[in-house]
Amino acid sequence: MSPSSLRLGATIVLALLAMFGGAAPAAAGPPASDTWQRLAQLPEAVAEPLLALAVSPSEPATLLAGTPAGNLYRTSDGGQSWKLVKRRLGGPVTSVVFNRYQAGSVVVGTHGDGAWRSTDGGQTWGREAGSEGRSVRAIAFGPGLTLVGSDQGALLSRDGAPLTPSGPQTLGVSAVAVVQAGQPARLVIGADASKAEEALPLFASGDGGQSWNLAAKDVGASSMVSALGAGPAPEGSPRPLLLGTNAGLYSSSDGAGSWQQLTGDPALPAADFSALAFSDRADQFYVASDGGGSDAGGLWQTTDGGSHFRSLETPVHAVTALAVSRGPQPVLYAASFRPVDHAVFLWSYRDAGGTPQTATGAVPAPKPVAQAGAPAPGRALNPAAEARQLLHGPETPFLALGIVSLLVLLLAMGAYVGRARKL
Repeated sequence: MSPSSLRLGATIVLALLAMFGGAAPAAAGPPASDTWQRLAQLPEAVAEPLLALAVSPSEPATLLAGTPAGNLYRTSDGGQSWKLVKRRLGGPVTSVVFNRYQAGSVVVGTHGDGAWRSTDGGQTWGREAGSEGRSVRAIAFGPGLTLVGSDQGALLSRDGAPLTPSGPQTLGVSAVAVVQAGQPARLVIGADASKAEEALPLFASGDGGQSWNLAAKDVGASSMVSALGAGPAPEGSPRPLLLGTNAGLYSSSDGAGSWQQLTGDPALPAADFSALAFSDRADQFYVASDGGGSDAGGLWQTTDGGSHFRSLETPVHAVTALAVSRGPQPVLYAASFRPVDHAVFLWSYRDAGGTPQTATGAVPAPKPVAQAGAPAPGRALNPAAEARQLLHGPETPFLALGIVSLLVLLLAMGAYVGRARKL
């Protein structure tokens, strides 16, 4: 092959690599303290809020992200790159949670296609028996126990057995929590839809799911549960519990027996909190809101159990998913949604207690908004847009490999023909 042919081939290959790898700036190395850094884009076009994001309890740089298209991606470098690990789960991915009681175990919930489980940290997946045909929106774990919230009530599994119904099956369960791990376990479920007449569909079980009672005392005008979160506690003691409703944020220290409102702090609005997460400390936790699809969302932190809050000033306010790593300076991973152009972003932030900042150039300008009568957001508007969507789809690596192989073959054929003519 002639030197000119080699140079041409190298130029084309480098151009392809730049085109496929330059979609978004990824944070280099560990997240900087108190600085929001934008992670690499997922290898597909996402134009709807991303709801499922989880970080491994033992590997803080390993995350899973599920998309509205039903695809699941994994990163082992803190979001600098993403690998497709499960394609077309059967419905949009609505939740993903690592099991901190069992190494490598993680469960994913989907809309309409039940739950899926991995026992190797997200490398391979199998269907969770007993959840078929349900929309699974919330997942929690205890020792040898899996609690799942679905559109047809809660489901419970013990010691790896298939999921079975537990509690009222008239609920659209949106949040679940294991408040006290033991024999029996204390469980809490909340719903944002019910066929009964409860003022707030919030229930607790003190016998491991055998029976359930209303636990909606002292929750004001709340009528829907949006999130539940349980923090760390000494063995045998109830875990501190957070409750997000359509009327604000509440906490409980007695396993949902009573509630205290936390949204009286001026820094914390009475928002619909969609994500709650604790650090390794019971008094340090994070609450997020998507703002109902507006710019009124955000992410707030407290280090005194909820007496005072401060905003962490997310670069894009509508936070749709949140995951927090373990450690004295936890790393926050967040997904956000910009309604004006339906842009989805992934972020990391190491919380060292300082003033929040955003990395230079991390927030791109909004894309042009589609005119009236144009296709819905996320749908290609022209052939060029279709090509861009194809380039960022899950099949991109295979297309790139095929194109490069074809180019090498054509160059080799050209060199062969050139030599034949000289003979």
